[in-house]
Amino acid sequence: MGCGNSKEESSEDGGITNRRPLVEIEVGSNVKKTGIVFVFGGPGSKKGRIVDDLVHMYGFRSLIVEDMIARELPKKIQSPIAVGNTREMAKLLSENSNCLTLEWVLELLEREFEKDPDGLFIIDFVPNLRYMLRCDKFIREDPSYEMGQFLKKYSNIFALNLAIPEKAVMKQATAHCAKHPSQMQEGGKSDEVDTGRLAKRHGVYMKSVQGFLNYFRNEGRLASVDVSSGVSDLIWHQVTDFFGHKLEFLPKRTINTVVVFGFSPDAHSNLDLNRYHMEKVVLKDLTDKPLGPVVDVLKALCTHIDNSSATAESFLVDVSDTSLTKDELKSDHKVINFIQDENTLLDRFIFVGTNSQNNKKSRKCSAYMENFKAACSTENEVCLFPMDMDTNICKGIAFCMAELRDLKE
Repeated sequence: MGCGNSKEESSEDGGITNRRPLVEIEVGSNVKKTGIVFVFGGPGSKKGRIVDDLVHMYGFRSLIVEDMIARELPKKIQSPIAVGNTREMAKLLSENSNCLTLEWVLELLEREFEKDPDGLFIIDFVPNLRYMLRCDKFIREDPSYEMGQFLKKYSNIFALNLAIPEKAVMKQATAHCAKHPSQMQEGGKSDEVDTGRLAKRHGVYMKSVQGFLNYFRNEGRLASVDVSSGVSDLIWHQVTDFFGHKLEFLPKRTINTVVVFGFSPDAHSNLDLNRYHMEKVVLKDLTDKPLGPVVDVLKALCTHIDNSSATAESFLVDVSDTSLTKDELKSDHKVINFIQDENTLLDRFIFVGTNSQNNKKSRKCSAYMENFKAACSTENEVCLFPMDMDTNICKGIAFCMAELRDLKE
């Protein structure tokens, strides 16, 4: 979903050609399906979205080591002073730096595993806070001994590395500055200051993570994804292909969905479903009571979408002959965080497949020029409606679907 970051160029025949960046993955020989996955990714790596998507699609539980340290370290030190902010934690740690060790952090993780022996865990291991990275008993140049002991207890672990070189980080930051040349920070400082800070953050991160990456790589337990393209959807497609096909994780729901609603059988009849990788759904065929309560009809649609996770994430839904009409389900719920009333094209949300198997470097847009009204949930799910629909009705349908799908988790 989403081709807003793709590069558009004019083709010789006057059409629009979008280059589809290549996202490569290198998988170590000992990477196997497991319930414990470490994840590494520095600034600009899209780690936040990738982890969130893995949590929602496969049922992983996210363990953020930085948060665990902040919660448990005061208890270990038995500090009489309550730690309420980052500054207080930094002071506490500077006075007790020997207490933050790699061995202790791994013990914290073990406690979480013991609470749910059959659970799936994805571990965001390296903190963002610089004062935690300065603790050399935790951030080790060579963590082989501690990680080796950990591996004896949990033998089937691996690490997912979202790899982005500094050059790519700076290119993304520069492109962002170019998009917003008029934006100035307080005191008249330009975005170039942020670019310099980003370079410094990337250098600190790489220095901190290198020992762990070397360990997992040497053990053949590293899956490294090239995320330098910066295109979140292409990166996610590579990651989910790795988890779903190579490792055979079973998805619990479809995520990042795009649902186009048609209110007549011939709505969007000239939309090329193959090129947009969309599944056609006739809503009345999904339920025994197509004219029953709207919520029940939408529940049938949501069930179908979540059962289609292995085959599709974009859908054209014919809602004719059902109780779902253009004047049902009004809502102003805050879960809907984006409404675009005009000039919203399908290509904004879906990468288009190329016509030619031999042309893997570029693709020509299908140029389906129908404008849509879009309602997007906080879970990056998009519902597209005819432009003549009332905005509150669009919001109501999108909210109801988001709520119904969340109930399944």
